[in-house]
Amino acid sequence: MAAGTRIPLQALIAEARRLGFCAVGVTAPREVDAVEWQRHEEWLSAGYAADMDYLQQHKDIRRDPRLLFSGVQSMIVTAMNYYPDRRQQGDAQFAFYAYGADYHWVVKEYLGRLSEWIACNLVPENFSYEARAFTDSAPLMERYWAVEAGLGFVGRNQLLIVPGVGSYVLLGTLMTNLPVELLSRAGVRKERPSCGSCLRCREACPTGALCEGYVDANRCISYQTIESRAERIPEEVARTLGNRVYGCDACQEACPWNQRFASPTAIPEFQPQEHFLILSREEIANMGSGDFKRLFAHSAVKRAGLKGLKRNVKSSEGEG
Repeated sequence: MAAGTRIPLQALIAEARRLGFCAVGVTAPREVDAVEWQRHEEWLSAGYAADMDYLQQHKDIRRDPRLLFSGVQSMIVTAMNYYPDRRQQGDAQFAFYAYGADYHWVVKEYLGRLSEWIACNLVPENFSYEARAFTDSAPLMERYWAVEAGLGFVGRNQLLIVPGVGSYVLLGTLMTNLPVELLSRAGVRKERPSCGSCLRCREACPTGALCEGYVDANRCISYQTIESRAERIPEEVARTLGNRVYGCDACQEACPWNQRFASPTAIPEFQPQEHFLILSREEIANMGSGDFKRLFAHSAVKRAGLKGLKRNVKSSEGEG
């Protein structure tokens, strides 16, 4: 391939879709827009991040991803659909993204396959190709970069919404030293859709955690049942849990984009175990560490741990 020759973006898109990604785009790494960065800082200053102190760390990298990977020229941003084709029948409800294998290694594995294809098919002769894959594993403002890469827009629930797909997606980024001019259609930007006047996600949120332009983690069921390490879930959140024991999809289920476009994932790793589909609250309450490890050994549920799941069950029952 001659130096300076542009690689058709469609070739990259076609291969990404063949692998299983539902959307892919490319953007150049640079500092996060000043307005967007100010919104992020205001969110932190208001205490909406609760005790996720790690969000206060590595701000220089979060602001400028070029500091994460020396020599990076392109950010290939991907989305992978995780919407399930079956739902749990037991009385213990988990967020859909936790139905199958841990998305951290699944998305990273697929990004690795995409990177291998790029190395074999798109890298110019005598070019020393380098790439690093990330998925919720580095201080990157992933939704921001997904928008910059043209994947979609951030809805009122602060999730990325991919037109024609919805928000049941997991993001991954492949940072490479390939010049962005080789991969992207420079200057081609489509008008971004938006939520318009729709407020269904805010109306559906059980705790009112969706503020205008922000999510208050202190009131968010997902935060309280997954990230929080507190001994007890606040009473005002606990009384809204219902059967939820890990995460919450209320804002996504109410979203018209999902109601219209969500379709079952084709990623085999995201298919749930049969035992998981009939898991009960009583079983969780009586579960030992051995059973927990066998059922969730390769699951994102490890984030909450057995202690966290048991706390969540007790909280939703008005105990502890």
